[in-house]
Amino acid sequence: MTSPLSVDQWQLFLQIAEYGSLTDTAAARDVAQSAISRQLGAIERSCGGPLFERTARGVRLNEIGQRLYPRVQAWVKAGQLLTEDATGLLREPAGLVRLGIIDSLADALFGPIHAELAHLYPKIRLHLISGMSGRVSGCLDRGELDLALFSENTRGRSGRGDGLARMPHVLISAPGDPLTEAETLPFDRLHNIPLVVPGRPYAFHNVLEHWASRRGIHLNIQLECDSLHLQKKLVAAGGLYAIVGMSAVREDVARMELQATRILQPSLDRDIVLRFSSHAAPTPACQAVDDIVRRHVKQVSPSLTRWLPQTPRL
Repeated sequence: MTSPLSVDQWQLFLQIAEYGSLTDTAAARDVAQSAISRQLGAIERSCGGPLFERTARGVRLNEIGQRLYPRVQAWVKAGQLLTEDATGLLREPAGLVRLGIIDSLADALFGPIHAELAHLYPKIRLHLISGMSGRVSGCLDRGELDLALFSENTRGRSGRGDGLARMPHVLISAPGDPLTEAETLPFDRLHNIPLVVPGRPYAFHNVLEHWASRRGIHLNIQLECDSLHLQKKLVAAGGLYAIVGMSAVREDVARMELQATRILQPSLDRDIVLRFSSHAAPTPACQAVDDIVRRHVKQVSPSLTRWLPQTPRL
């Protein structure tokens, strides 16, 4: 019983048929003509008879060879496509990606990012973390995240990671508070008001203290809280103020659950930064998630600097 012909032998069959010459086929393969003759003989013996007619000018397919040619051509092509598909599947980004996003952007971004990732890269699994910028950036620095989107001071930026957008900050209060009635508020008006802020270590503390010292005012920090959700609840109950990114309270202000005013002179704008962990080189899966996050941040970035919805003050 003869052995089945290999893919290379069938490819040689096609090549001889296309060139119509053993000499030209040998030249294309950079081998001796005698080697091509021996290989063709082995092919024809395995098939049980000749597939080519020998002529003075070379060779041409006989009737059996002509009937086989389109079937062999389709089979070889299908094999090539199968190999390409297998290669693509093996190279498809896969694995776990630990992604952190600051609370003020998490609601707007997590859903669309997950939906697009599930559609384009079903082999990538996300582990999602949200929190205040200090928590997210700290997790990234400790290697607990692969990729993180957080806010960073425009003054003294580290230069690592890409700044994708600029987020203004606002002072929030309970509805009807006279301090936040106007659309803007000078930084000096923060003097001695009761504040709830994130716990240390938190870089925004340094920014607030820097400007408070420069302006000669006192920051009355009455409570530290690392949850944006709880900060907003505490402020809405009355008696406390908080400084947050504008995007974090847009919907709350629209529902008249909070009141907000943008801080100016100086403004407390912060850069939205996307950064890989420095503990390991980003995997293809991390790169794929990075691309998707960037795209969705660009889509929402106009709303980061657009002023809060116009709502009647209580």
